[in-house]
Amino acid sequence: MILVATPSFSWKKVEHLKIQLHHIMLSTNNFAKEYCIGSGGYGVVYKAELDHFDKKYSSVEGENKSELPKTRGLVAIKRISNLGNDQGEQGFFIELEMLSTCQHPNIISLLGFAHEGPERILVYEYASQQSLEDHLGGTGKKTNFTWAQRIRICLDIAHGLKYLHKETDDKPRIIHRDIKSANILLDGNWNAKIADFGLSKFHPVDQNASTINMANYAGTLGYLDPEYLSTGKLKKASDIYSFGVVLFEILSGRLAHDSIWTVDNDKGLACVARKWFVDRRRKELVDPTMRDVDELISTISKGPNQYSLNTFSKVAYQCLAETQRERPTIDVVIEELEIALNFQENRKDNFRFSFDEIKSGTNDFSDDNCITQGAFGMAYKGEVQYDNGCKTIVAKRLSKSAREDCFLAELEILVKLKNKNVVGLLGYCNEMNEKIIVYDDESIGSLDMHLNNVSLGWTKRLKICIDVASGLDFLHGKEEVVIHRDLKSASILLNGDWEAKISDFGLSWIDPVSKKMDHVIDEVIGAPGYYHYLEVDNLTKESDIYALGVVLFEIACGRLTLETWKDKGQYLDQFVLDNSAEEKFYEIVFKGIQQEIVPTSLNTFKKIAYECLHDRRHKRPTACKVVEQLKKALEFQDEYPI
Repeated sequence: MILVATPSFSWKKVEHLKIQLHHIMLSTNNFAKEYCIGSGGYGVVYKAELDHFDKKYSSVEGENKSELPKTRGLVAIKRISNLGNDQGEQGFFIELEMLSTCQHPNIISLLGFAHEGPERILVYEYASQQSLEDHLGGTGKKTNFTWAQRIRICLDIAHGLKYLHKETDDKPRIIHRDIKSANILLDGNWNAKIADFGLSKFHPVDQNASTINMANYAGTLGYLDPEYLSTGKLKKASDIYSFGVVLFEILSGRLAHDSIWTVDNDKGLACVARKWFVDRRRKELVDPTMRDVDELISTISKGPNQYSLNTFSKVAYQCLAETQRERPTIDVVIEELEIALNFQENRKDNFRFSFDEIKSGTNDFSDDNCITQGAFGMAYKGEVQYDNGCKTIVAKRLSKSAREDCFLAELEILVKLKNKNVVGLLGYCNEMNEKIIVYDDESIGSLDMHLNNVSLGWTKRLKICIDVASGLDFLHGKEEVVIHRDLKSASILLNGDWEAKISDFGLSWIDPVSKKMDHVIDEVIGAPGYYHYLEVDNLTKESDIYALGVVLFEIACGRLTLETWKDKGQYLDQFVLDNSAEEKFYEIVFKGIQQEIVPTSLNTFKKIAYECLHDRRHKRPTACKVVEQLKKALEFQDEYPI
């Protein structure tokens, strides 16, 4: 038997939301696959442009809303498919009735419906960032929300629940019955909105009791209130329990049904979260990706705000109380979440920049602000507010394909190691899918952009070489060894005084000298044309020295190794080895500086640079020796008046 609308349902109240079926079919090209954005037991969801009721008129009284102007925009169209049983038809009317009475920024807006023949269709505002579930779970789909962003999402959900649980003149109290991450949608500004009211229940206006007795339970296992499940008693506290599960999902970055929670029990996340909280293992519940970044920055910013984490986890734990009467009200939950957010936002972490700050400071990542680009992404110059003043920065915006471990590796190295020839860390941004490292540098660009600059004389070039070698000597230092593994001209930044600083540590390896680990074997192969072709899968400090040798010759010859490959069919290292004779080598030196170079200076430079390119690793000089010889070359140049 197919159910019709509930007795309280009024077609007149929703007349303004009615959309002709043929308009929906036209907008989706007759429900074509390319418009489909999701499916489930309820049916299929499509994305399309459609004329619909303008929700800004929702509060208009005393007018025929059907005659008000329509608006056009992207919408989500849910075509209900399981109409052969009671649930599909009933769910359609429940959603239509409930959402047509709800007007709140944290409740998904119903923009229209179609009820023609066998078709039952609901039209919602389009949430461009999909569901919260889509951003949690496996590494391949996770979004790296900051802790503050996670709390804000939780607050959005809580405010939506508060609205549902409160009776107003416009609507009765509503119990959702299916709060879960899949039913929390995120709009383009990452605002959370509660959706999917097919199982929801109105609390009868004339019923004084706070409980609805249900013969059959409904909801999703793993999120269901255990008291409701065992007794059939449905209360607002049932939604609070489900929300508690979502809070721990957001804290842990894993869904309630993730297999990690069912190793020792079959009840999932809620059971594990309660036990670990009691056992004081709450830190183990924190999303590792978020914890890694915060713990890394803790060495310079006194760590993640423990008060915030404690406040959040405590109220989440209270939401999971076994009995309904022990759980907090939604007002208490909101109050505690606001305290947690306040702790987090008032923490003294001057290293965290918001995406909006960097976007504004770089003129929306304009091409004019771009100073270099590569496989890692792009680097931009800009200005941001910092310590009550304006600060010039370089913001390296990693590409979407950049690995999380590369981002963390660079942060770790820049936090631990500080040297005048290594770019300084000013901060970072790790919001949503954006990974940005902010350098404290007044850069005029990377070295590769200035190789053929005729105003960059031999003396300046030697000083740049000394800076690079000194930076590498520091990295290859005594207490911890950093193998850069991606040294190239594009990873060397120059400031206004032509001082060089090594950057781009995303592929680097840091290791204590005590481990005596002299090489790294993994998939990192070094930049093409800079590392010896026989060493690309087994990079060492000496491999960095080889790359340094290539950079030295790039500086002397005024050309990139890749340009030599294009012109000569061989990289610069092989090209200079083939032209090592004195008369040949002089001819390949950058024409713009040939006349000013003192021969003894060039010969000293050439000798140490060629040693860097030795085929046998152990024959290559240390970075310290390279610095020593380059300084001699500079002395010869300075002593001889041109």
